[in-house]
Amino acid sequence: MAHAHMTRSDWLRLAVVAIVAIVALVLLFYPPRPMDEVIRLGLDLQGGIRLLLEPEGIQELPSDRKLATLDSIIPILADRIDQFGLANAEIKRLGTERILINLPGAEDPAEARKLIGQTAVLTFHKVVEAGTDPTDELTARSVLHTLMRNREGVPFIVEREPVLRGSALEDAAVRISRQLATAGDPYIELQLNADGARQFGAVMRSMDAGDRLAIVLDDAIYSAPVITEDIKQAAEAAGARGIETAQISNIPSQEEANRLAIVLRTGALPVAVTIVQEDTVGPTLGSDSIRRGMITIIAGFLIILVYMLLYYRVLGIVADIALVLNMLIVFAALVLFRATLTLPGIAGIILTIGMTVDANVIIFERIKEEMRTGKSPLASVRAGFEKSLSTLLDANITTVLTAVVLLFAGTGPVKGFAITLMIGVIGSLFCALVATRLLLEKTNLSHHVPVKRIAET
Repeated sequence: MAHAHMTRSDWLRLAVVAIVAIVALVLLFYPPRPMDEVIRLGLDLQGGIRLLLEPEGIQELPSDRKLATLDSIIPILADRIDQFGLANAEIKRLGTERILINLPGAEDPAEARKLIGQTAVLTFHKVVEAGTDPTDELTARSVLHTLMRNREGVPFIVEREPVLRGSALEDAAVRISRQLATAGDPYIELQLNADGARQFGAVMRSMDAGDRLAIVLDDAIYSAPVITEDIKQAAEAAGARGIETAQISNIPSQEEANRLAIVLRTGALPVAVTIVQEDTVGPTLGSDSIRRGMITIIAGFLIILVYMLLYYRVLGIVADIALVLNMLIVFAALVLFRATLTLPGIAGIILTIGMTVDANVIIFERIKEEMRTGKSPLASVRAGFEKSLSTLLDANITTVLTAVVLLFAGTGPVKGFAITLMIGVIGSLFCALVATRLLLEKTNLSHHVPVKRIAET
């Protein structure tokens, strides 16, 4: 029951606390789902793959070109990883010459290497001469021609200059063949943009029935379909509109088709990249880290709850409510900002538990001092908060500034610690200065503090 009149300011504070609590509960528990789907888990908790990439030739570039090259590669790789469905991935510059990629939950390093390392240069070349067996020996008889091979090693002599480039591509989608001879086989349907469609239509009209067109991805011929009379007639009928679709066939698996479609949609890398370091974190280590980390958080949380109740009695109830609210705020903030929880981040949460209680201890000790002088409970509460304010702000603002420095200057694990620490400190200030004060000022709890016991302590 309230023992003081609720002013407009009080109602506003109550509304803010209620909104924060409700939003936190919704973010964490609606809809109900496993913890690893609620909060993004880092590589050290979930297991996965860490890759360190270096673009070819980057060491020879001036500093500004190095950064520009890295910045042009990162969005393409991020788009590929996102479309491939690897959740919680982290991709960023490491220094001025390398890119770090963390793929939590990834289990197949070979697939990750293919996805990330493929340059995805798509070109179409007119075939001059086609072999039938990998042992065939074909030789380019002109500087205008070049030797290429398909995925089975069969040689082709093709025109060196492509008749169509990947810039003509609008989209790439995986389809399943329904033709009798290839039923069930995956292929990629290429959707060409307006310019590409006109160029492709002109190419089809310029070629003769029986000619072949090689579709080349990263210097490997994926398919070399024969131009039929039907295709030429379709190109003639389409006129200026051109031909809007083409196909890449001869893909051995659905998984590879999906990967190729992704790298085609996201575009070619400006330069080839080399994987200079690869680490795999086993899921057993990750799950063990989660279990130990959660046990530590829960044990510390429960010990503090019980201690505050035993030592501060009625005031301990308020401290425990503030602690629970701050834990909701910390985990909800991780969800809201899509932050990744790492093992050092768990350490930051444990430290936050102590700092939340520390803020309340400072306030409670001030309140006890005021009550010893004979002030009323309400006056003691107000004086206690006013005299604690500068101490709390000094201690917590310096901690936040330290966390900010760690966030911008540190590497992955340090950043995980800094993020949870910063969120926790800000949350503890909110809980202490808004939620705790509201509870003590507008309820009868402070009336039940055993004054005699306080006077003796």
